[in-house]
Amino acid sequence: MSARDFLLPDLGEGLEDAEIERWLVQAGDAVELNQPLVEVTTAKATVEVPSPWAGVVERLHAAEGDLVRVGAPLVTIRLTGPDEEQETDGSPAAPPLLVGYGATPDANWNPSTSVEPVARSATDAGAHVAATPAVRALAKQLGVNLTGLAGTGNGGRITREDVEAAAGATPAGPSNQNARAGRTAVRGVRRLVAERMTRSVREIPQVTTFLTVDATELASLREELAAANTRAGPLAIVVRALATVCREHPLLNASFDAERAEIVTYEEIHVGIATDTERGLMVPVVRSAGEKTILAIEREIAELSAAARDGTIRPEQMLGGTITVSNVGTFGAEFGTPIVNPPEGAILALGVIEPRALVVDGRVEARPAGTLSLTFDHRLLDGAQAGRALKSLRDLLQDPAALRTLPR
Repeated sequence: MSARDFLLPDLGEGLEDAEIERWLVQAGDAVELNQPLVEVTTAKATVEVPSPWAGVVERLHAAEGDLVRVGAPLVTIRLTGPDEEQETDGSPAAPPLLVGYGATPDANWNPSTSVEPVARSATDAGAHVAATPAVRALAKQLGVNLTGLAGTGNGGRITREDVEAAAGATPAGPSNQNARAGRTAVRGVRRLVAERMTRSVREIPQVTTFLTVDATELASLREELAAANTRAGPLAIVVRALATVCREHPLLNASFDAERAEIVTYEEIHVGIATDTERGLMVPVVRSAGEKTILAIEREIAELSAAARDGTIRPEQMLGGTITVSNVGTFGAEFGTPIVNPPEGAILALGVIEPRALVVDGRVEARPAGTLSLTFDHRLLDGAQAGRALKSLRDLLQDPAALRTLPR
């Protein structure tokens, strides 16, 4: 029998490594083709990686909690059966399948195709522990047994605060001579966000421009939808309006290719939704937003946000965004200066909508209003182009006739 190293496969766009969440096998275990080997936590999801061969596990190359680079050895398997017979051409005897997606091979399977990871819920691991991967990692670090620990989060979910309370831990603060300090390893989503945002600010010349929008008509449209027993928040309406504006101003929906000194514009408008989760900032993507109704976008935002927060979001639901929207108004901020999410060229922030003093027909009136903040890559757009695009969005949201042309 010969042994082969199984390398950590590419888990998705922009992901260079993964953290070992839980080994499902140990050295000496016999494994079948497509049997789950390990759960790994990436910056975008928790995924289960299946075995590409049948055989016996000879060596695990990383411990739980370790970071493994894509392309680095994950596990060594001593091959048995048909896989051993085909070792001469380096191909498995049968196609590796997506775990949980049926056992019928694709007739067009290509042996050179890499093994695909399968997303699974963070709560599937362990004895029915309702906690996200980040919280479980913190529990491991602090030596807290989650089994039997009462959670205070939604549905009894165990939160970071629950773990810290159980451990008697004090949240880390600034370090000085008179205060105790704690240190927490930055991994997963928080590490990726830190790296991407640092690279974004370092490599992209970014400018933010602002406009206040009178939200009277937006509120009126929401009331009309509610009267028809349908509901949509301001975010869904703004996302649909933004998709329309991107058609008129295509450089909003573009990227700058620095290596080729080229501007890449996209036909499809895939809007990322900045989402706050216990694991950190995640950006699930509403695909083809310009082809969807306001209500369809509302439903999709709700579903994607829930999946991002409970750890069940699939990697492909986080890929391919062409422009991002951040609703900073959800936590009361009047406006923000969001950072461009590379390789995108623009990001829009929506501030809180609340009564403000506006001048209407020469009179000061209290009207619902909010601030739109557009941060853009100055290599793609100059200030005049970005200003015109933002004004187009404001005008659409304030014009009762134009706003009601958006598909509901």
